[in-house]
Formats: sequence, structure tokens, C-alpha cells
Amino acid sequence: MSRWIRVHSIYKCAVMNKDTARKLYINKRKELSAEAIRENSKVIAETFINSDLWKNCSVIHIFISIPDKAEIDTSFLIDFFFKQHPEIKVCTSIIDNNGQDLLHTCITPSTTYVPNKWNIPEPVERLAVPEDDIDLVLLPLLAFDIKGNRVGYGKGFYDRFLQNCKPEVIKVGLSFFQPTEELIEADAWDVPLDYSINPYNLYTFKK
Repeated sequence: MSRWIRVHSIYKCAVMNKDTARKLYINKRKELSAEAIRENSKVIAETFINSDLWKNCSVIHIFISIPDKAEIDTSFLIDFFFKQHPEIKVCTSIIDNNGQDLLHTCITPSTTYVPNKWNIPEPVERLAVPEDDIDLVLLPLLAFDIKGNRVGYGKGFYDRFLQNCKPEVIKVGLSFFQPTEELIEADAWDVPLDYSINPYNLYTFKK
């Protein structure tokens, strides 16, 4: 049974380097079986669905899972919105030709996908979604800490994307793991999470 946990700011001396966290949690992911990934992904999806986080949203951004990265399977969430709430627009990202930024496109049950050069599935059909229209973003991450700092793959795609969103956009990280015991180092351009969901709890970092 998942619990809602409000995370208070707790001072800790230890700080985890991003590269250290990245290597540690990539290895943790490699230890997960296909069954564990599937079952934990379902629990995370159910926790999100049973929350109020999305209830007032018109446009939700959901990442498409990368097959060889042992990521959370977001297909459960995508199917839920397609079948149960077709009035909510679901969008995802493609990598711009400049290799630095994300573009956003609406997806539907009939959308087809092809892997890009990083093996990330991208929609073939494109229907642009402005960043200002997005109400909630579900973020992939490798690790997060008790203050809402996150570690991704190190390319900065989501930090640049979130900086262009409206200030009130809801930022929800999805993780297989508990928050790190140490704080994760944060750079000035990093955008922290508002919430994070793992198979055990829903954490809020909003004051």
C-alpha cells in the first residue's frame, strides 16, 4: 500500500555527486528483472491514478519508456488516459534536430513509434504541443533525494524543457527506488521535483 509522505527539509552533511549517483542507480536498474519492472511500474501507475495530482489537468506529458534502459513502463498510464479520460490530451517528446532540446507532440491510440539513434521510441505522426499548454510532466529519473533533486542521464533535456514551461506546471518524478540517503548535488539550472512516486510512497516536496 502506497503512502503519501510530505518531505521536510532536513539538513544533511553528505552530498552525493551526480556521476556517482548515476552509476550507482544504473547498476541498481540492471539488477531488476523484467517481472519486477512490470509489477513495480503497475504499482507506480496505480498510485498516480489514485492521486489528485492530475485531476485538474488538460494536458499531461508522459515519457515513452526506453526498452534497453530498464525504465518504468509508462504504457499503463498512457492506456489509462486513452481509455478512461480521452478528454485529457497526452503528449510526449521528440529530440530536436539540434540534439539539445525537446519538442512535444500529442499522441493517440493510433500513434506509431520508431526508435531514434538513442533507441528512444518517437512518434511518427507529429502534432505540436506548446510547452505553455502542458499542465503536468511525468519525469524519468535514475535517483532523487529528500529535497526533490533528481538525477537523469546527464543530458539536461528535461531541465531545459521545464524552464520553458509555465511556473505552475506540476513536476512528478517516477522511480523504482527510495530517495538517496545523501542529498544530490544541484546546479543552478536544475529544476527540482514537486512530487515523486516509487512503488512504496508518493512524496511531496511542495511547502
